[in-house]
Amino acid sequence: CQPPHHPWVGRPSRFRSSQVENLLPNQLLSVSLWAAFVAFSLCIVSGIAESQCLEAMEPAYSEDAPLLKAKLGSQRSVFVPGHRIRMNVVPMFLNVFVPWGVFIFCCGISSFWIMYVHPGVAWLCIYSVFGIWTWMAAMALWARRYEADPTWFTYTALVVLIFAIAGTVTGLGNFKAFSKPYFDIRDLKVVHDLDASIVPGKNVMDGGIFGFSPGNQLDGLRSWHFRWKTNYCVAPIITNGSAPVSQEYSYWAVGKDCCSHSSSDFRCGAWGYSGTPGGIRVVDEGDLKYYRLAVQQAESLYNIMAPNPIFVTWSSEPFIEVESWNQQVFKNYMFLAAISLICSIFLMSCATCSFAFLGRSRSAYATQMLDDPSYQQGGYGKPMDYTTRAYSA
Repeated sequence: CQPPHHPWVGRPSRFRSSQVENLLPNQLLSVSLWAAFVAFSLCIVSGIAESQCLEAMEPAYSEDAPLLKAKLGSQRSVFVPGHRIRMNVVPMFLNVFVPWGVFIFCCGISSFWIMYVHPGVAWLCIYSVFGIWTWMAAMALWARRYEADPTWFTYTALVVLIFAIAGTVTGLGNFKAFSKPYFDIRDLKVVHDLDASIVPGKNVMDGGIFGFSPGNQLDGLRSWHFRWKTNYCVAPIITNGSAPVSQEYSYWAVGKDCCSHSSSDFRCGAWGYSGTPGGIRVVDEGDLKYYRLAVQQAESLYNIMAPNPIFVTWSSEPFIEVESWNQQVFKNYMFLAAISLICSIFLMSCATCSFAFLGRSRSAYATQMLDDPSYQQGGYGKPMDYTTRAYSA
């Protein structure tokens, strides 16, 4: 009798190897999935068994002593003598970078273009941060009331509030000093080859950067100032030393604390530049009213007219100077971000050291009477009496 025919018997080895290669990946995948499922099931079963074992190991307390059960069965607090607090690296990491992130967010929102273009959206984002802080403060109050051990909630709420306020205040200062003037000038047009003696100021009231034609210069003999905490200096711009054709002095170079208090002496901006400088429009309303008062005094003093004055800062490179404001905003932002990170790490280190000393001191209930030298002498300041005394009946 012949043995039963096997499908692989008599076939080349090449076919068998190809069959194995085709079946091996699927089999390995199935085995891997089943192994993962079994391992996961064993983890669940072991966790349930461990929890049941821990529950079985708990001491049985009488139903008549619930306070004793709650006292002895609860976890030991850090304030129990000899029990130190365990520091967790995760909240330490979060308490360094969460306040720093809040500072970066608030400072960035209040420093850059979104505060200028969409101030409502910017303030909504900032108010959202303070809304989240309100929730954190509520969590801190809850933890201080119901948690016996010290937690990070109070520290987190306090530091996040400080960094949110600091980021908003510094960002607004950065915005007011550089971003707002930069965007105000960018929204106005650029005027080239302007002749101050021919073109009246009312024709270029929407100008932001003025490029004056050759021959335009400052008239130092008709400069003046207005004093209010700061010396606000003004000087008219003329062409080749002659008065304007319309007899109206429309363009005035301005500056602060750069002129004499008693004479015509204007030294503001690029006043000594020999080339053809330009002017950058002054858009700060807080300064414009004092420059107008200085021009009014100059009108009265020199008997001139300036009905529509345009105030500019005298600059040798007005375009480069305006672009430098935008760069300065980013530089200040990066500097503030670095300082805030250093402050966050420093505060986190101080809080960690403070928490690390909890539970290290001796208990207030520890009895040290036997170690007291006064007790060893038979009382405080009294020698020990070892003589035998006789007592009569």
